Amino acid sequence: MKHQIADANFPRDGEGRVYHLSLKTGELANRILIVGDLVRARRISVHLDKDPKPIEVLSQRGFLTFTGKYKGVPISICATGMGFPMTDFFVREARAVVNGDMAIIRFGSCGGLTDEVPPGALSVPKSAFAVTRNYDYFSSSNSEGDPYLISGTVDADPQLTELLGKNVKAEFTGEGKDQIVQIGATHASADSFYSSQDASFNDSNQDLLNKLKAKHPSVSTLEMETQHLFHLARSCRNGTISAAGVHMVFAGRTGGSFISPEKVKELEPGCGRVCLETLIGFEMDKEQLMEESEFTWGEVKKELGTQVAEVASMKQTH
Repeated sequence: MKHQIADANFPRDGEGRVYHLSLKTGELANRILIVGDLVRARRISVHLDKDPKPIEVLSQRGFLTFTGKYKGVPISICATGMGFPMTDFFVREARAVVNGDMAIIRFGSCGGLTDEVPPGALSVPKSAFAVTRNYDYFSSSNSEGDPYLISGTVDADPQLTELLGKNVKAEFTGEGKDQIVQIGATHASADSFYSSQDASFNDSNQDLLNKLKAKHPSVSTLEMETQHLFHLARSCRNGTISAAGVHMVFAGRTGGSFISPEKVKELEPGCGRVCLETLIGFEMDKEQLMEESEFTWGEVKKELGTQVAEVASMKQTH
């Protein structure tokens, strides 16, 4: 922290930068692609136009943001890390520094819960629900109630999801292609990666996957962020947020198999590009978008220092 914080309830510094993203108005676009992985964000950022020079911000809290133009349209690519809390930080602080409406696509990895989506499949969900640990169950000596709370579903934005699904299918399916693409299933997001699968703690997870399928029969995939993105998009009272998601299935939860590095390299570039194409092709009210004059192009700001940036660069080349 380099500057005095003005408001403890929604911290910003003297430059107007929000506390965790270290972004201010003009450094984040209305159209945003979010990923969990810093290296993935950097790889996708090579698709941005060279002019104007993209903004790059790496915050002390580990959020990496690239803002530039893609085919002449302002767009941001952000690495948000993992889980509900990081997603919450990102969406709320992004909303605070972006004027007008927003469209956010999450491109991430997930586990497959059915044989229809084995490792290497792609899934574009229509809705998502939350799976959260019931702390009272584990703190009580009687262990009353259910160890996990399973919410109802919240819908993705239908128009953005339809366009994303259409573009994913166009890119990866068709004559001579055997890529599995699932459109319109239900997705689950959990507050812990290991609670549903680990056996070394008292997690009471033996029947969890069966309970998910019993309450939501169309559930197909599971990760840690998308439901909270959809939830906050629906809960926003300051402008509109349209949200959608696409996931690469990394782990087969029914058989224990895992995606190969070669398959990731095959899917990631095309899927990242499809997300960018979807965002710029998504119709948004021009009156509710930031003006060109509001952006600060070409500034590079690495709050976390060169060490992390160098590590990301090294991973990119291997």
